[in-house]
Amino acid sequence: MEPEILLKLRFLSDLTPGPEGLPLFLLTDIQEGDPPRYRSRLALFDGTLRLLTQEEAKKPRYAPPFVYFLRKVGEGQELFRLDLRGGEAERLTETPGVLDYALGPEGEVAFLALKEAPKRGVPRRFEGWPFKFDGRGLLPEGNVALYLLKDGEKRLLLERYPAPKEMVLAPEGLYLVMPEDVRAQAEWRDTLYLLRDGHLERVWGGFGPIFALEWSPEGLFFLGHAFERGGGTEARLYHLKGGEARVLLEGSLQNSVNSDLRFGAHLQGPKWGGDGVYLVRTELGEGRLYRVGLDGEVEALPASGSVLAFARTERGLFLLTEDFTRPARLEGPLGVYDPNQGLDLPLAEPHPTAWESPEGHRVPGWVLLPEGEGPHPVILYIHGGPHTAFGRAPMLEFALFRQAGYAVAFCNPRGSTGYGQDFALLEGEWGERDERDLLGFLDHVLAHFPLDRDRVGVAGGSYGGYMTNWLTARHPERFRAAVTDRSICNWFSFFGASDIGPRFTWMELSAKPWERPEVLWEKSPLRWVHRVRTPTLVVHAEEDHRCPIDQGETWYTALCHLGVKARFFRVPEEGHELSRSGRPDRRLARLRAYLDWWRENL
Repeated sequence: MEPEILLKLRFLSDLTPGPEGLPLFLLTDIQEGDPPRYRSRLALFDGTLRLLTQEEAKKPRYAPPFVYFLRKVGEGQELFRLDLRGGEAERLTETPGVLDYALGPEGEVAFLALKEAPKRGVPRRFEGWPFKFDGRGLLPEGNVALYLLKDGEKRLLLERYPAPKEMVLAPEGLYLVMPEDVRAQAEWRDTLYLLRDGHLERVWGGFGPIFALEWSPEGLFFLGHAFERGGGTEARLYHLKGGEARVLLEGSLQNSVNSDLRFGAHLQGPKWGGDGVYLVRTELGEGRLYRVGLDGEVEALPASGSVLAFARTERGLFLLTEDFTRPARLEGPLGVYDPNQGLDLPLAEPHPTAWESPEGHRVPGWVLLPEGEGPHPVILYIHGGPHTAFGRAPMLEFALFRQAGYAVAFCNPRGSTGYGQDFALLEGEWGERDERDLLGFLDHVLAHFPLDRDRVGVAGGSYGGYMTNWLTARHPERFRAAVTDRSICNWFSFFGASDIGPRFTWMELSAKPWERPEVLWEKSPLRWVHRVRTPTLVVHAEEDHRCPIDQGETWYTALCHLGVKARFFRVPEEGHELSRSGRPDRRLARLRAYLDWWRENL
């Protein structure tokens, strides 16, 4: 198997209820060309696939008799609707760019849009933070307005900074999530408002993030928390009715399992279903679907794999599920639709295992073995986050390593999601609790699987890149080769340059450059870089605003000046999501760069 297998794959996303209780979703394939491009089309499934469009579509929603969606026009997006009774898609908006929309109960549409088109090459002025965001670039501070479209007439509803982040229309008005002021925005403290008859009423919040709004006749549902336990704080499902919000469920809500074989958005709840609210929760390395009653009773619902998305209609429950050996497929009362059926995709089942820590906890993980008896060279691969997880989801990267003759060992150390609140916490001990878990797991698999302990590599992206830097600096004798991807090496520069820098640094390390600066330096791999001896491939995208490219540049520069064998693989016009949704040819180039490095050094 070569990386080019990616070009043959098709992806399902944006699953939502459609007409006649059918599942409505996006089917994405990769179109040949120079360069190759993704193409996402509207589709229904009634036992067979029914394509509704041949042109691009994004964020579909159904309100009889129309399917609404966003489509790129020029440099921005506009709102369209398709009448399922016949005819071509109708463009509904003429704006510099629609950012989001919500459908109302009486045919009205609320939408957020830019007031003016951004001008290239013109200086920008900012007075709030964040002023940029990964995947979006510089943010349109003060250039966003909220409108209502009804019976063909558009009227301005709200013009405010900070602007709304989420919204849902209800009979009583328009619920909006937005920070109260610039300070609250910088500290990620959202407030829920109700816009009614032109008046903005404060409803709830002001102490943490609020997201995933869902209106129902029984009240409003949403997710949120107040960072009580720092960056690893698990979310809560809230039910708001009569001015009071109560918690129905806590945990690793929504699916946080890593995969590089997805594309598009995946709706994971909460969604009201008449008999309760449905949502996905990450548990023990997989996404599980739950129904939660208003009395707090929780029921796990069966699925054939890890649940990535769901839609409940009058026909029943439709799921997008995935597993180690396959990307997402659609399943439900009308049968199964697998967009990759018939494609020879050799994704092997890994061997589950776990290391029993002397500290009293288990570190669960897996080993993916290549063909043959061994001993095999092995790559310790570390997930990002740190508050995500590995589990029942496909990893093309791992499959390519296996096909090239390398075993892959991957696990969920402390800091990972899906194993309870206490397990998800690092409480400032980056490079301590996680290091002990990762090295303990590595020693465990070296002792129990046919692996070559003299040919051990280490790799990871984002937080996984941080730990790759950390481990090769702290334990230079352990690793034959390393790949550090979109990493962190210097907390001081990360604080100011990352789109989440100040709040992430504070939540994870309880430090700032002017408060406990010694912590930031001690926790920076750059503090220990003089100890690195491992040949290292540094991979970084030039428009990564999450872990900015200066992190990769700094690490590579230090290695060069220390005489360590190193290579810098820079990718233009891509951000933090390069490995998952970057331009297909650039994703292929990245995978080849990994394989070349392992062949040369491991």
